[in-house]
Amino acid sequence: MFNRSEILRSAWAAYRLARPAVFAAGDETGSRAFLRPFFAKMLRRAWEDAKAEASTANAREATRLATELQARIRASQADLAARMDPMARSARIVEIRGELQVLDYAPWGVRTSQRRADLGIELQLLETTAAASQSLAA
Repeated sequence: MFNRSEILRSAWAAYRLARPAVFAAGDETGSRAFLRPFFAKMLRRAWEDAKAEASTANAREATRLATELQARIRASQADLAARMDPMARSARIVEIRGELQVLDYAPWGVRTSQRRADLGIELQLLETTAAASQSLAA
């Protein structure tokens, strides 16, 4: 899952970059000894960066998949609305309006924003389809 050689390469690069600052901070011996605790810190930081990057990539992929799924659901709903019988479509419009009115009286602790948005989108889709079918019939 993780590219270990890239993580180690990143840790070594960070160590080489930060090592002169450690010398400037009071290394009186002048020897260029390998500092294990310092390298361990750089390695931990490289692992943290790799994990953060992986979680960001996973989040981007999940967002992309969710968006794709949402688009397919909307397309399916549009297809279903176009194939609906006009009486069934108008009954569903009335049903959605009733559900939206009921949501106005939901308790304070109940979150209704997502349900309200979904119903609003479906209502708009059904009304648009109904208007389009009426204009075709006229």
